[in-house]
Amino acid sequence: MEYLLHYCYKDTAKALLDEMQHLDECSKAIKLKVHNADDQAVNVPSNHDKKHTVDISMLDKNNIEWNHIDARKDIHNAIREGDIGRAFTLIEKHFPDLMRIYNTINRMEVALQDRSTLPKSHCTIYKLRCQQFVETLRSSGPIEAIQFAKFYFRPCSKLYKELTDDATSLIAYTDLASHDRSSQHHRDRIADEVNEMILESQHFSPQTALEKLWRQKTAIQVELDNQKRQASSQDQQELENTKTPM
Repeated sequence: MEYLLHYCYKDTAKALLDEMQHLDECSKAIKLKVHNADDQAVNVPSNHDKKHTVDISMLDKNNIEWNHIDARKDIHNAIREGDIGRAFTLIEKHFPDLMRIYNTINRMEVALQDRSTLPKSHCTIYKLRCQQFVETLRSSGPIEAIQFAKFYFRPCSKLYKELTDDATSLIAYTDLASHDRSSQHHRDRIADEVNEMILESQHFSPQTALEKLWRQKTAIQVELDNQKRQASSQDQQELENTKTPM
C-alpha cells in the first residue's frame, strides 16, 4: 500500500484498500463466531479482547488525501514529458509553501552564501529550473534559453555552480540528444527527485520501506561479492606462492 501511494497508483491503491477491508471484515466475523462458540462450550475468560492487532479499517479512504496524490502524479508526468512550466504551475497551486520558501531564500543574499544551511528542497527546485532551461533550449533555441537563464539562474548560479555550468554548457552542443541532460532517463530522475521532495514536505518518507529493504539487500550482496573476490584472490596468491619452481 505504501509503495502504491508513494508512486501515485491511486486506482490500484483504492482497489487494494477495498480488498483489504473486505478480508478484514471476513476475518473479524470468523473470529467472532469462533469466540462465541468457545464461550458456549467452556465458560472460561478469554484473552481474545486483550490482544492488540492492527485494524485494517483504520486505513479509510477518507483519511487519505487523494487530491495530493493526483497532484503529485500530474507533476511527475509533466516533468517526464518535458513540460516543466506546467510542473511549476502545479507545484505553486498544490504545494505553495515549497515555492514560497525557495523564493524567500533567493531574496536573502546571506542565505545564499552557505549551501549547508539551506533545505534540500531548494537544491531540488533549482535542478528543476535547470531542466526547464534544457527544455527551453530544445524547444525555443539558444536566445530564448539565455533570456530564461538570466531571469531564473542569477540568484543561485554561484551557489550551484556545477549544476549551472552543466546546464548552460548545452548551448555549445549542436546535437542535444547526445547529452545526458536531454535524455528521457534524466527527466525521469528529476521527476522522481521532485516527487520525493513533495513527500518530505508533507512529512512522509521519501523512500518506501520496500525500497529501503531492496537497497539494503543490494548493498549486502555487493559487500559479499567483494569479500568473495578478495578471498579468491588471496587463495590464488597463496597457491602461486606454494608452487615449487621447476
